[in-house]
Amino acid sequence: MIRVALVDAAAQMSGVEFSTLYLAQNLDRTRWQPLVICPAEGDLPAQCRANGIEIKIVPHARFFSTSARFGNRRVPNPFAWVWNAAAFFPTARRIAKQLRESQIQLVVTKGLVAHFYGGLAARMARIPCVWHVQDRVSERLGALYPLLLASAGNVLANEIIADAASIARQFALRVPRERITVIWNGVDTRTFSPQVHGSRVRAEWGANTDSIFIGCIARLVAWKGQHLLLDAFARLAQEFPHARLVLVGSALFDTDAYAAQLRAQTARLGLQDRVVFAGFRRDMPQVLAALDIVAHPALEKDSTPLAVVSALASGKALVCAAVDGTAELFADGETGLLFPPGDADALTAQLARVLRDSDLRNHLSQNARTFAERELSVEQFTRKCETVFERAIDN
Repeated sequence: MIRVALVDAAAQMSGVEFSTLYLAQNLDRTRWQPLVICPAEGDLPAQCRANGIEIKIVPHARFFSTSARFGNRRVPNPFAWVWNAAAFFPTARRIAKQLRESQIQLVVTKGLVAHFYGGLAARMARIPCVWHVQDRVSERLGALYPLLLASAGNVLANEIIADAASIARQFALRVPRERITVIWNGVDTRTFSPQVHGSRVRAEWGANTDSIFIGCIARLVAWKGQHLLLDAFARLAQEFPHARLVLVGSALFDTDAYAAQLRAQTARLGLQDRVVFAGFRRDMPQVLAALDIVAHPALEKDSTPLAVVSALASGKALVCAAVDGTAELFADGETGLLFPPGDADALTAQLARVLRDSDLRNHLSQNARTFAERELSVEQFTRKCETVFERAIDN
């Protein structure tokens, strides 16, 4: 029995935290004994306790964004770099102490800042470390951020799991290829299934017999592209009077400024009666079941987002931006429809196709479910991760 610590950067539930929970739930208990370490009380610790997973709260220092916004541009924030670098060490020491007390034999880090302080903690405690990387860093400044992250990964991680080939390419700038493994995110294909009923949620959203719901499930942050989706929906609203748009998600780790911008945009477009701001939801299988079409209009850096993986498992017709990483999941026209990131005209055209053609919606839906069952089950995801964990321990 190997004691493995999953060190997560947050206690609020987003894609990374759901992945942490799924992994802890599904590890082979004859071989692995998981402990989840996170910085505060919240939904993740509550979910762990409800599922009989050991949890420890180890507060971390406050970290700041390494870039700052000036108008529509983001530029490096050198003060944040200095502060964060200094803050990693006291956080790492606290976690290293917990690792020793809990007799941990393997560390798995989850979330960008956790890779740094969790990796440092593992080094301090002389324990092998696996970085499970589910966020592709920005390339707005060329290779600067990828090079910095890859250099740190080369020093602090024995093995790296990337949830998309686009992430693996960034790490290959500094990390030997044999230490990088691509494993797509997985979900419980029984929990997320076409057999789940969404009638309760549809009624909550004011559905009638003709309603068609287009949904976007993502944090309300600008790079997720909800403003682009609103523009596309506005162009289609008159032709499809029964269509409604549902934005599922909250700002989570960011300010509410973008959410307010989206509400103002909705009012400016005269769509208040056609757009539902559903907020953060804990009943995601039922939410997905209530939707007819799922749109994912991300502008950049998404890899294999859990919302998209869950929508595939739920057998939804998907329209997705062909962002590096996300596009890996799709055979265009078969398991979903793709469009160039940031192209509102192309997004509008793809949405119009699935709104006009119920046979196409059914075709995409059936193929999405078949693909998810074959490639995206949480069991496959966990067994592949376990293989990497074994390699980290053996080496």
